[in-house]
Amino acid sequence: MNGIIHKANYWWHALALLTAFLWGSTFVASKILLQAGLTPAEIMCLRFALSWVLLLPFCHSTIWSNWLDELTFLLLGLSGGSLYFLAENTAVKISSATSTVALLVCTTPIITALMNRFLHKNEHLSGRFMIGSVIALIGVSLVVLNGVFVLDDDPLVILLSLGASVLWGIYSLVIRRMEGRYSSAIITRKVFFYGIITMLPMCIAEHISGNSVLTLNTLLQPQVLVTLLFLSLIASLLCFLVWNIVISRIGIVTASNYLYFNPVVSLIVAYIVLSENITHLAILGCALTIMGVYLCNKKGKTLILHSKKKSHQ
Repeated sequence: MNGIIHKANYWWHALALLTAFLWGSTFVASKILLQAGLTPAEIMCLRFALSWVLLLPFCHSTIWSNWLDELTFLLLGLSGGSLYFLAENTAVKISSATSTVALLVCTTPIITALMNRFLHKNEHLSGRFMIGSVIALIGVSLVVLNGVFVLDDDPLVILLSLGASVLWGIYSLVIRRMEGRYSSAIITRKVFFYGIITMLPMCIAEHISGNSVLTLNTLLQPQVLVTLLFLSLIASLLCFLVWNIVISRIGIVTASNYLYFNPVVSLIVAYIVLSENITHLAILGCALTIMGVYLCNKKGKTLILHSKKKSHQ
């Protein structure tokens, strides 16, 4: 019986890793759409809207729950959707060195772990976790910088980038509150809906100001259409569904550690699709990232030590 449980647990780890890999490739996919003339707000709205429409026929129950839960879902749509994308993309737009944004956003796992520890006093971070996190962050730094050590010291860029990390941490923690009360499909559908609703004003403002050049012909371009379908069906619909289940099965902190792989995947995909260069330092960074995540999630003494009361049950 224990063997079956351990085997199932490995599957959830594998799904967390796969989700992180798929999300890592979205940076390149978004870059393709930005080059085609779409704005960040349009990209988010389109991918969430298509995902919501495709999910609705298979998950049309609980259209409205209660005011408190709907406000919670609104918070999820803001923290995991509109505000997160707005903070990250605004930082990229105004930054003179986008590597700064990528690097600071990669602090998401450690920020999530610290927020979780603050809210749940009976859960303690082990020394191995902290060492693994530091090694992973060093590795991520080498990957993101990729041999070009240029950073932006603009306070607004730093604030927005760290804000994006905090927002995703909030999303992960709020998801934990909704565990067992709603299915992953319902939660995901609500996230998409409120993400769209709260980002629509930005899209409308862009059209009114003339900053948007989105047309039907643009959307029907093969490369744009395929990329948008990937972001909607795979990176949004599938990944959000899986991620919302994964964090309930292996824990917020453990699942979040796999997000360290996002820039590693971005580097590899950018090399394959956009022919971007990979330096020896970046390769070293990949190795350190893998080592750090391995240490964080290594079996043995648990990563998060629960209260003595729980351990004796």
